[in-house]
Amino acid sequence: MSIPSSDAHAAALIQHWRSCRTRPGAMPSYDAVVLGRLGRLADRFALIATRDGRAERILWGGPGFRDWIEDEIHDRPLAEIPDEIRRPIEEIGVAALRTGEPAGARCDRITDGVVTTWSLVGVPLANGSGSPLLLVHVDRNGVRTELMQAMFGATGQGLMALGAIRDADGAVADFKIVALNQGAAEIFGRPVPSLQWQRLGDLVPVRLGVTQRLSGVLGCADRAVFELATPRTDGTVLHLKVEARAIGDLIAVAMTDVGDIKAREASFRFLFESNPLPMWLVDQETARFVAVNEAAIAHYGYSREAFLARSLPDLSEAGACGFARDGRLHRHLRADGSWIEVTLFERSLAFEGRPTLLGAAIDVTEQRRAEARITHMAHHDALTGLPNRTLFAVRLTEAIAEQARTGAGAALLCLDLDKFKLVNDTLGHPAGDALLRTVAERITACLRAEDLVARLGGDEFAVLLRDPDPATVAAIANRIVEALSRPVRLGGRECQIGVSIGIARLPEHGTDSDTLLRNADLALYRAKADGGSVAHGFEAAMDSWARSRRRRETDLHEAFARGDLALAFQPVVGVRSRAIVGFEALLRWHHPVEGAISPAEFVPLAEESGLIVPIGAWVLRQACAEASLWVDPVRVAVNLSPVQFRDPGLVATVREALALSGLAPHRLELEVTESVLLAASEANVATLHALRDLGVRIAMDDFGTGYCSLSYLQKFPFDKIKIDRSFVSQLGENAHSTAIVRAVIGLGASLGIVTVAEGVETEAQFAHLREEGCEEVQGYLFGRPAPAAQAGALIRRKPDLAA
Repeated sequence: MSIPSSDAHAAALIQHWRSCRTRPGAMPSYDAVVLGRLGRLADRFALIATRDGRAERILWGGPGFRDWIEDEIHDRPLAEIPDEIRRPIEEIGVAALRTGEPAGARCDRITDGVVTTWSLVGVPLANGSGSPLLLVHVDRNGVRTELMQAMFGATGQGLMALGAIRDADGAVADFKIVALNQGAAEIFGRPVPSLQWQRLGDLVPVRLGVTQRLSGVLGCADRAVFELATPRTDGTVLHLKVEARAIGDLIAVAMTDVGDIKAREASFRFLFESNPLPMWLVDQETARFVAVNEAAIAHYGYSREAFLARSLPDLSEAGACGFARDGRLHRHLRADGSWIEVTLFERSLAFEGRPTLLGAAIDVTEQRRAEARITHMAHHDALTGLPNRTLFAVRLTEAIAEQARTGAGAALLCLDLDKFKLVNDTLGHPAGDALLRTVAERITACLRAEDLVARLGGDEFAVLLRDPDPATVAAIANRIVEALSRPVRLGGRECQIGVSIGIARLPEHGTDSDTLLRNADLALYRAKADGGSVAHGFEAAMDSWARSRRRRETDLHEAFARGDLALAFQPVVGVRSRAIVGFEALLRWHHPVEGAISPAEFVPLAEESGLIVPIGAWVLRQACAEASLWVDPVRVAVNLSPVQFRDPGLVATVREALALSGLAPHRLELEVTESVLLAASEANVATLHALRDLGVRIAMDDFGTGYCSLSYLQKFPFDKIKIDRSFVSQLGENAHSTAIVRAVIGLGASLGIVTVAEGVETEAQFAHLREEGCEEVQGYLFGRPAPAAQAGALIRRKPDLAA
């Protein structure tokens, strides 16, 4: 606490107190100070008794101190002293007794509008008989302040006291300025002395009607508030808020310059009206619209009058209040009945003297639609519209969680189309896309409402069946197989595909996603290996079977690398001469441990792994090299796999095999199956013609076993048709097979195409074919497949014409 030092008596007291201390920091005794050299200074002193560290009672005081208090003080409790004196003495006591050092305070007293301020100083004194004493001194002279003058000067407002000037009839003719402060002088732009006693009419234009407004205040107990706009000498306009109240014939006036507020309001109105965002002001109590801008009128379609007749909840869905300080989404109704999604931002704002909310709406309808589209795209297949792998994984996880919670089972079906790649490669990607969309529709039509189908990628689909019994799983799987076995019309062509399905059930075949998918894939793998167009449920033995298949595939790669594959040649005989006219080259694999492996087992493995392409090239080279050693015109026939046929280097491979062997091109026959020609695209037909241009012959193998074999004869002029062994084996026993064989032989004759019957094993079959006019035959009746050396010996043997 600071100690006032302007009074000489106070300074002398402090100096005398310090000189009486016997040691630094010690408190001097009462006797040393009061009975020492205090002398004449005692006139304005008071001695205060303390208790528990606080001033409690005035023991005595000098005449000057008593006159200052204006009351008797000897042995008087401090609590009985007026508050303006008691409080500073208490402050001094607390500070001085706590620190043991002198302390000071100020004392303010008000009389007739004048504030007088005195400085008080107190020093602590030791008292041998008890608690310390406090000696307090008061200044001789106080500082006087006119309260009204201080208040007038302390505010930035313009304050005036106006006196009424009346005419002879007693009516108020004008007002004179009785008093004013500096704020009023600054508002009028003139010094205070030049304005005092001036008439108000000389300062404010009469046309503004200020005199009339102030006249109405006289004799009224209420405060009047109005705004005034008056021109300045510099050409600008002064905007004032005026508050006036009458005291008899005097009027107290407070003026506030609201020019900045008016400028801000004008700026707000400009930004509000011209803002491209829909904006409005809403009454905070009623939520009714107070104002709307043009953007809101245009965006919502309501007229300004219609807006102002509504409240904000009228726009919101279900009448919900639209307050959204955090920018939450709301649905709003437009005048045309359409709904839009908006983000609302609202802030409190005082407008024309009442609390309002300033609202701004950002239309996010299109943004939300775009986000919804993006979300849909992230979880759905763009081609078919089905859920994709990501969403399917989520639904599968949910089904697993539900099974753990409620015991409800599920079934997972993994689907793979059997002939999709062929269609896609031959007819092109647009046809492949159309096929996938058709497949998606057919699968969906086979399911229940609670089931889910997803496209995982390529021609792979997955189905999730919710809580089905085994019979339902089998029924749905069979419906899908049947639906996808029906022909699909693509670009004017009918194509027949198929589907293989692997099934895993929850929880029997796994209780987590990875296990279920793995086991369904194993079942699918087995279905594909069994020829496709079938559904297989998972079995524990499939795991070892799949490992065996993978091991077999590895063995095949190693066998090809070591040169363990070989060719066997089966003779083709002319019907009339029974002489050998050619051989069909057949691939053979003799496993070092297991012995002979059936082509029906290892050829599909080679096709699945892509190894068929290099193996097929090797077969072509070997067959052409062997045939080059035979007498002309004995031919060699080589089968082309559908996978090999799709190889863009096929034509070059055939050309190279002919060149390396020196075999005449007309002695090489290339056999293609119906699966190669399932969808004859321009590229497919171009490849066949490129092969024909090399001079080789093209044969259709297994004719009659497919869906539309006859149509293939229109797409390409084949040199030979091979009648499938399934028809030949039933000649003379099955009327249907006999009719087909007769029709095919007749068709070939009419088109000039050589017909070859496969699988001839009896003389009766051979005789029947000879009668029908078949030109060539092959089968066990004429020789089994044999190594190249034995084939050469057969060529040199004379034909048996007796049979």
